[in-house]
Amino acid sequence: MRHPFRESPEFLRLIEGKGGVSLPRIALEIARDFDPSVDIDSYLRRIDALADRVRPRCSKDARPKAILAQINWVFFVEEEFRGNEADYYDPRNSLLNEVFERKTGIPISLSVLYAGIAEPLGLTLEGVDLPAHYVLRLRGAEPPLFVDPFHAGTLLDREACSGLVSKAVGQMIDLEDDQIIACPPARTVARMLRNLKAISLQTGDFAEALLVARRLAAIEPDNLEGVRDWGLLAYQTGHLGEAIGPLSRYCEVRSKALDIPTVGELLRAARREVAQSN
Repeated sequence: MRHPFRESPEFLRLIEGKGGVSLPRIALEIARDFDPSVDIDSYLRRIDALADRVRPRCSKDARPKAILAQINWVFFVEEEFRGNEADYYDPRNSLLNEVFERKTGIPISLSVLYAGIAEPLGLTLEGVDLPAHYVLRLRGAEPPLFVDPFHAGTLLDREACSGLVSKAVGQMIDLEDDQIIACPPARTVARMLRNLKAISLQTGDFAEALLVARRLAAIEPDNLEGVRDWGLLAYQTGHLGEAIGPLSRYCEVRSKALDIPTVGELLRAARREVAQSN
């Protein structure tokens, strides 16, 4: 049987628990779901080219802040990337090829791109899944140093991160230690996918939502609501055979859930229709 993610080898490595995955490559594999013409290697070369423009501007003994300043100059001044505050929920803000072409995005997509530029320059920037925002944290920096690519690469300390979140949620927040640690790549990818799923559902594009739900269920197999949504979207879009597995699992594990009568009926309907077509 053909693996559903055979054409997404980096994403496959992620769900298999392999280390050292490339988030830019995974983001581009996701983008290719929406546009099969996306040339992943071409975009990765463009990321490397941006790093190559920064490199000669940094001395061999340049400190991290000096390198970050040069990345900011190339990325935000010369290339004019920016956070899309005017149309934050445009789905193109979450697709890395579109972010590259339009030079605008949301915090997580800009962060993936920014970190991809920093890595060849010797800086490891890891995602931090803050409440209502997403920033990067410089590995090994003490005290912690954060970068906010959505706001032109602003450098932040812990207090500034708390202020950023407080402004976003409309109340004072004092971030706990576990809220400012770097998150694993799978969590970053899941957050990207949830953004796309929410937008697709809001616009009523169930076919696109199914593309995302498949990947989410693969990353978070124990999230039964996500597994259910995958099955429901498969049913909604006419992929009845595909719907049976996730709907069956949800009904078995969540047999007491309030939506079981509805989900169970859809599961029975899918089984009937598949049986009749064979």
